[in-house]
Amino acid sequence: MGERVVRLADLDEVRPLQLAVLRPDGPIPGDAPPPPEAVHVGAFEDDVAIGAATVVPAPWPGPGALPLPTWQLRSMVVRADLRRTGVGALVLRLAEDTAAGRGAAALWANARVGALGFYVRAGWTVVGEEWDKPFVGPHRWVTLTVDPDARRPPRPTLP
Repeated sequence: MGERVVRLADLDEVRPLQLAVLRPDGPIPGDAPPPPEAVHVGAFEDDVAIGAATVVPAPWPGPGALPLPTWQLRSMVVRADLRRTGVGALVLRLAEDTAAGRGAAALWANARVGALGFYVRAGWTVVGEEWDKPFVGPHRWVTLTVDPDARRPPRPTLP
């Protein structure tokens, strides 16, 4: 195992992994690249992406209200053979801290039902009823209210 680092990244560093994990059969109707204001986070081993997430300012589409401004967490992935090793938790943490540092008061995501436990363990709240994302499967919304004063600095290096 080589050196592992979690850091901010360029889209071209993380997008191939995001697409390989989330869209192994290619794009689905309605897919679009992240907008220019999106911020990308990656976990890298020897400069190869092993985990990634994207955060971007976006209005909350779900039920109820969230503190403003809201940011969306998108395309949260970890390479299949490295799931449940802590890589995802560190990527998520840096994504949360990055959004908070840029002014987010709350984050939200469309989470696959199979990933809900991951988000709940990280302090997120499951919101609303289950819904089906066409071509992808069952989802729920998850949210996190950000307390910028309580955020700890991210750990820059993976074990």
